Amino acid sequence: MEKTQRVQNVASLSNETIPAEFVRSEKEQPGNSTVRGTQLEVPLIDFSNPNEEKVLREIIDASCKWGMFQIVNHEIPPELITKLQSVGKTFFELPQEEKEQYAKPPDSKSIEGYGSKLAKDIDNKRGWVDHLFHKIWPPSDVNYRFWPKNPPSYRLPYACSKNTFMYIDVSNKFNF
Repeated sequence: MEKTQRVQNVASLSNETIPAEFVRSEKEQPGNSTVRGTQLEVPLIDFSNPNEEKVLREIIDASCKWGMFQIVNHEIPPELITKLQSVGKTFFELPQEEKEQYAKPPDSKSIEGYGSKLAKDIDNKRGWVDHLFHKIWPPSDVNYRFWPKNPPSYRLPYACSKNTFMYIDVSNKFNF
């Protein structure tokens, strides 16, 4: 069976140069595609707004026009965000063999598990992304097979946080 190629391995073998298959054409590079002369700002969605219908319209509008938005006043404590970032960083610094224990099967249609986006894209260029996805809601859909045991604190920010469930309540309210 062929070993799955991961971004971290490709990067470590690249001797500080990006392999040509990952380099986008000049027209796709940020310096050439950046809008000049206009101050662009990512749309902000204020979750403290009591008008849920307005918030939902703002989310839909930002998603359609921008493809992204920033949520403010979400009440998720900065400490929790910092913990999540820390355990995520620690997971991706683990040896490759250990991360592979949580890999999604190559033929899987699910988003869950550890994986890489190295499929050829436009102009036969490849993406440059390793990822780890989980379902966290509803509880009956959580598959702990894809939840790393190392670092030991990996599950704690999720499992022990009332804020995680507060976020789920918010997302359910808007049918996400």
